[in-house]
Amino acid sequence: MVGSKTRLVLLLLVAGGVLGTGAARATSGWMDDAGDDHHAPPARSASKATPAKPAVAPPKDEPAHAVTTTPTPRASRPGAKPPAASASAPAPDARLTPDGALKLLQEGNQRWVSGQSTDPNTEPSRRQMLAEQGSHPFAIVLTCADSRLPAERIFDRGTGDLFVVRVAGNVAGTSETGTVQYGVGHLKAPLLVVMGHSKCGAVAAAASGAEAHGKLADLLTNIAPAVDRARKANPEAEGATLVAAAIKENVWQTIFDLIKFSPEVRRGVESGELKVIGAVCDIATGKVEWMGEHPWQAELVAAMNARAERDATAEGGSHTGSDH
Repeated sequence: MVGSKTRLVLLLLVAGGVLGTGAARATSGWMDDAGDDHHAPPARSASKATPAKPAVAPPKDEPAHAVTTTPTPRASRPGAKPPAASASAPAPDARLTPDGALKLLQEGNQRWVSGQSTDPNTEPSRRQMLAEQGSHPFAIVLTCADSRLPAERIFDRGTGDLFVVRVAGNVAGTSETGTVQYGVGHLKAPLLVVMGHSKCGAVAAAASGAEAHGKLADLLTNIAPAVDRARKANPEAEGATLVAAAIKENVWQTIFDLIKFSPEVRRGVESGELKVIGAVCDIATGKVEWMGEHPWQAELVAAMNARAERDATAEGGSHTGSDH
């Protein structure tokens, strides 16, 4: 078992660029088994495809100042059950805690799975209000572009509730990371969910080594490290079993990439104003499996901050040197 100090040293070495650079390595942020894998947990069992995942802590009660409005069931759905008060949606000027935002998504998903969706915040007056006052979504959801994955419906949310970023394979390239940064830094959303899904075609393509060209090939390179880790953790796995394992690894990969390349995400995590959660949706049932926070989150944030500080110091030194 590698000690915490040793892990942190490895992370700092990686953040400082000591262990190698290059487009593929910079995109993946993960390394091989020869002492380079700073993302996977130490002494990982070969029977598990993903790092040990902490359970999602029960959300705390909302602060007394949080303003909410209660959604009602659609009249066209007889017998629909009204949601509990805690499932209500925040008004545009309200600010939920990260745990409060997560609770709304969890409760909304339960309604979606059970066929009791209430479709909150979909009335015309809501649209008019948001057009005049602006929106303050309470959660960012980075998920796949698959048409079987309608984010607002999966979480039973309405207009202005979610800031959704969709891309094949739920990867975090330049555009996706920049969009997430906007949601964190400008919109001040307290929750970021990276959500993969069952039967993901992009992950399946990466796992099978399918021939791809152009920008699609570039996209699949973002997923390849997750497939490699799934294979190493499950040497006997193939086909659908391998893909299922890689789907979860790919969620961790995207969270890692966001932490690595987004100072806004790191600052939000450090301050406690932002919670980053991994999830996988079963497209057959609609049920979301909550994976929790990245198991190495604190160490990754510290390492990437150290790297950013080193780079800033080096850049400042180069400018100073050019003046003489």
